[in-house]
Amino acid sequence: MSILRLYEDFFKFLDEWRDGEDLWAICQRKYLEPHAAFLHAYWKNFDHFDLAQIAQRVQKIKREDYGHLRSLIMAEDPTVLAEGTLGRARALLPMEPEPDVYLFVGFFSADGKVLEIQGKPAIAIGMERFKSFRDLPLLVAHEYGHCAQKILLKNPIPGEGRTLLGHVTAEGLAVLFTEALYPEIPLHRHLFISPERLRWCEGNEEVLIELAAGDLTSEKLVPVFFGSGDAEAGIPPRVGYYLARQMVGRSFPRHGAKELAEIFPGFEKIFQRILENRP
Repeated sequence: MSILRLYEDFFKFLDEWRDGEDLWAICQRKYLEPHAAFLHAYWKNFDHFDLAQIAQRVQKIKREDYGHLRSLIMAEDPTVLAEGTLGRARALLPMEPEPDVYLFVGFFSADGKVLEIQGKPAIAIGMERFKSFRDLPLLVAHEYGHCAQKILLKNPIPGEGRTLLGHVTAEGLAVLFTEALYPEIPLHRHLFISPERLRWCEGNEEVLIELAAGDLTSEKLVPVFFGSGDAEAGIPPRVGYYLARQMVGRSFPRHGAKELAEIFPGFEKIFQRILENRP
């Protein structure tokens, strides 16, 4: 397992760029081409990305756009944070092959993403989106949980990445994994929402579950629960992570350790630990 600091080459590209030079050409030479295998594998996961769009975005870059990220990195090494998480994760749930972690700047990056690079699992962390590194360990842990599902589950999650059921199952497992890894951290941080949003979710839990249960095999509610919400219906953004945690957690007491071991090799001990400590 390696942590690859692609952001270092991104800053080298910024530092070596001189006014008047073709920004896209120097970016390709200094940053994109050395990391082409990763970046192209990453971008092909998003239908709306192509090199023409990326070139347009790069041409608009200003050095000061990345000043905050540079300050964060100077104040606290993200590699050390990621290594600490991977040590915990490896001890709790070892995988073979172990995923590499890419810390990169991607112009159109998600916070975290699991993908395959040259036949190996990988965790991609888009650095430009961080306002602080406080929850970087949780994000790495969350994506490690997704990696574990892809490597260890005997059967694929039905509708993963498409249907609401697939999202609920995959995200619920990932949240429960981060809780097992960092039980001292408050729940709202595992869900990447504010304490106020968590209280809203708790007060509306049954309504959310009832709404989701009627449309689990469809894709329609995925952007509502895991994206921007629905202002007209009064549903805030990103409440799907709470919903997923609760729905998946409710299903576990109905299964014994033997059944869980058969479906989720290695996960049953983690889930049992969580269930024993749940309110």
